[in-house]
Amino acid sequence: MPAGRLVLHVGAMKSGTTFVQSRLFAHRDLLRERGVRVPGRQRRSQVLAVQQLLRGGGPMWDRHAASVSRHDGTSVISVELLGPAPREVLMRLRDSVEAEVEVVLTARDLNRSIPAMWQETVQNGRSWRWHDYVAGAHQDRPSARAGAPATDPGRAFWIQQDLVRMVRTWASVFGHERVTVVTVPPPGAAPELLWSRFAAVAGPELADLTSAPEPNESLGAASASAMRRLNELLDAEGLPFPQGHPLRKRLLTKQVLAARKPAEPAIGLAVAPWVVEEARAQQRGLTDLGVRLVGEWADLTPVAVPGIDPETIGEGEVAEAALAGLAGLVATLTRAEQQPPD
Repeated sequence: MPAGRLVLHVGAMKSGTTFVQSRLFAHRDLLRERGVRVPGRQRRSQVLAVQQLLRGGGPMWDRHAASVSRHDGTSVISVELLGPAPREVLMRLRDSVEAEVEVVLTARDLNRSIPAMWQETVQNGRSWRWHDYVAGAHQDRPSARAGAPATDPGRAFWIQQDLVRMVRTWASVFGHERVTVVTVPPPGAAPELLWSRFAAVAGPELADLTSAPEPNESLGAASASAMRRLNELLDAEGLPFPQGHPLRKRLLTKQVLAARKPAEPAIGLAVAPWVVEEARAQQRGLTDLGVRLVGEWADLTPVAVPGIDPETIGEGEVAEAALAGLAGLVATLTRAEQQPPD
């Protein structure tokens, strides 16, 4: 029998995953003292290891799997790229670790997920317009789709947000009793509620951790619009994403433009009837699968997202965001050049 236990937090994307991961790694040493292992020296190491697993395996994943297998207590891996992984990848994962695996899927209300996912796709090099993205999510919603998604935006959205499909796949490999859905609390809830829910699954050793810095990695409406246009221009130059990834995402979006979010209008979205219907269909599907729930099904009731339609934002505001991004990029690179050599 496996000696240890692996808690796998697999998404869904934009459901508090960065918050969970940041806190795990901020307290990695303390957790080790408490008998909880968080493999990898930093958050990115788990991402790289999982990327290798998704491609068929590799030395970094092997090291993570060996670390989990050697540990006789709880280990935690949190990477949202795993959420939509196909069954053959999950079987490869299962066979690579000697531990009892418990799968955690955090779930956020569908309406809040749409703008969050659009700006994330922009950060990942896509140039889909906002209205096309929302229309694709509508057209390709699982409850109304007979076959494969018909639109690229719809396919991209539902790969990451079809909770029923993800739970069904994970349960088919690890068993329904090993899959837990943790709901993201609604706006206005206590800030620590999501963490306490995650800790209720992962273990009491995580319950009393102090707050860690929370990276603000999402974009406001003007910056997202500027990045969308930049992606179009780079595509035309023959430089599609992920070319330039370190500059485009890690530096320009995650550091420079994300810092502007408090000063920009947010991306807003009213609740459309189809979103309510799809959220109900998801809840029915998850309930029918019989997975454990931590939180409340009511947390998945769609709520309006305050903000503006990003396609109505003025060209001047988009240009200001673009210039701020350019200035921040140049300043960061210039300061790096001025650093004395080691």
